[in-house]
Amino acid sequence: MIYPMKLKPATKDYVWGGSRLKREWKKPAEGGVIAESWELSCHNDGMSVIENGEYAGMPLGELLEHMPIYKGEKCEQFEIFPILIKLIDAKTNLSIQVHPSDEYALAHEGQYGKSEMWYIIDAEEGSGVYCGFKRAVGKDELEAALKGGKILDLLNFIPVKKGDSIYIPSGTVHAICGGLLICEVQQNSSLTYRLYDYDRVGKDGKKRELHIEKALQVVNTSAVTAPNENVVNEGCGVRLLASCKYFTVREITVDPEYKGGVGQDCFLSLTCTQGEGVLLWQDSSYDVALGDTFFLPAGLGEFTLRGNMKLISACV
Repeated sequence: MIYPMKLKPATKDYVWGGSRLKREWKKPAEGGVIAESWELSCHNDGMSVIENGEYAGMPLGELLEHMPIYKGEKCEQFEIFPILIKLIDAKTNLSIQVHPSDEYALAHEGQYGKSEMWYIIDAEEGSGVYCGFKRAVGKDELEAALKGGKILDLLNFIPVKKGDSIYIPSGTVHAICGGLLICEVQQNSSLTYRLYDYDRVGKDGKKRELHIEKALQVVNTSAVTAPNENVVNEGCGVRLLASCKYFTVREITVDPEYKGGVGQDCFLSLTCTQGEGVLLWQDSSYDVALGDTFFLPAGLGEFTLRGNMKLISACV
């Protein structure tokens, strides 16, 4: 049975996480800290579960194994479900990291690499991200900076504000800094190489592992990234934020109504990042609250959104 499926996320508690996703967004967690809420995930490290309808209680990945038609024709080119969507609450800085390309990751890790994009839901004054370098640097210079604890001197710090988006292709050094609430759409991979982590220790009391040798093999030392450089205003309250082989991401502003559709070619996901409203499909109505994520299967057909809200949509 095809219908709009509301998803229950898997949540993660990391050392840099905050309390907003539990306190304000009502995400499930045993403790008070949620660093990441994996909103739409078919990854074995944390899979979304369907909350409503005939498939309630079933992990999304399990459903799509049985019903691959729900992914859509564009997903047939991928061996695994192509995307993973997260909400990220960074109370403090994340590690300086880089993700490998598919080519390198498949050859050395037996899994896919990772490109991603960030949509800034909320930002404290003065907060920002590290993304790319201030200028092109050599591998020797980068290695020396890492050994000397001077890597931050080379990185490009970008102040950001609510509504900004940044596309981060594989090979780009990056880090989310404290004070940001972000929606991240990424390849369906958890492969990360850490270059620097502020000498922090994990819950085991030991410094978190770095992966400098591998990182130096995959980093693009000339990468320069700016916010909103891929944004296109498509009209009718819709902004195209980023598009690559694995995902196409848009911001949809509903005030008071938006009409859309889901064809046979690809699924569509919707994550509410501001406000509230309803999703109407055929004779059914689904409440949409802050933080809700819906998976709309390929072939669902026409739907309507009503209310006063912003949503992040993603498809292939």
